Amino acid sequence: MFFPNVEDQTSTAMVFVDGENLAIRYGAILKSKGAPPAPHVQYKPDIYVWSAGVNTVCLRGRVIRKYFYTSVQGDDDRLVAVTDALKAAGLEAPHVFKKSKGRPTKRVDISLATHMLLHASRKNYDIAVLVAGDEDYVPLVEAVKTEGRRVFLWFVSDGLSPVLRRAADHYADLGEILFSPTNHSGWR
Repeated sequence: MFFPNVEDQTSTAMVFVDGENLAIRYGAILKSKGAPPAPHVQYKPDIYVWSAGVNTVCLRGRVIRKYFYTSVQGDDDRLVAVTDALKAAGLEAPHVFKKSKGRPTKRVDISLATHMLLHASRKNYDIAVLVAGDEDYVPLVEAVKTEGRRVFLWFVSDGLSPVLRRAADHYADLGEILFSPTNHSGWR
């Protein structure tokens, strides 16, 4: 269950997506299955993956904003195109960073952590939904929980750090949506 029944409808939530990592993990699973993405999934290898089914899940709680972080190689037009595609997918606050060829960017992780912790300290949400799988996020989860906020972790189970999963208050597998052949509107 993506939002446990213990949550009431007055709880506010913000979603923070490590989109680059999610896209990489999703692509690896697709490759291992030898399958194309489902028709309802919007996917650009190593850049982003999202589905309207995930947006439907987000409607159960009062989601204030969905942040999405990724990086791409290319010129400013490419960054704008990816930003526009993410907004069209229902992600209100995409952050698309320029990546140099052959060099990983840390701006995705650092920006996500900064925004999630800043909003927690300002009490802008009750629940942080972290869409990430790296163990590096454990200190962030612990800091957000120290601020009195709850942390729900959504990710695909392949590539998920068990330490991160244990640190979160609740976990749900996005694979239920991203690998489903249909876009279910009734996800809870």
